[in-house]
Amino acid sequence: MICGWPTSLPPGRNSPLTRPFEQAETNSVNLPRRTFLKQAFSGSALAVAAGAGLLRPAEALARTWPVWPQAVFHEKKIPVLLHELFGHRPIVQGGLHLHAPLEAENGAVVPMVIESHVPHPEKLVLTVDKNPFPLVTIVHLTPGALGFFNVRIKMGKTSMVHAYVATKDKVHTMARKVKVTIGGCGG
Repeated sequence: MICGWPTSLPPGRNSPLTRPFEQAETNSVNLPRRTFLKQAFSGSALAVAAGAGLLRPAEALARTWPVWPQAVFHEKKIPVLLHELFGHRPIVQGGLHLHAPLEAENGAVVPMVIESHVPHPEKLVLTVDKNPFPLVTIVHLTPGALGFFNVRIKMGKTSMVHAYVATKDKVHTMARKVKVTIGGCGG
């Protein structure tokens, strides 16, 4: 016996040693084909159902969240932007922490953390004064959510970064200056 094969009967096409392997290969070829056909049929059935209007997941999700304020993201004047976002609610200092680096080596990736201590926050907003479009992000919070958000933003140059946490009756804010040094030039 050499390496597990009997020396008197070399493995060949009619050998009993190769029959189970040939049978297994045949079964493994048919199994993926069967699986492929099942998946293709179920995928096409799903596509037909979506095309016929029976499935509308995008509409279902869109109804649960507020309308997306596209014009606000293109607003360049911060007072107008704040009025569109918060209406006539008073803006007060404090109630939250804005964790941001004092100096960012790369303005393309500046880490920010907004941590709110106000009860029942509705949304978190982040703005950068000297960006071409100051509004960076709006985060709508579900009832009972904690006011905590971690994000990396892009800053064109050294600027004040403002964080806002809106509640039902007022808006809490905090600001911090972040120096951007792209290529060690300073800003």
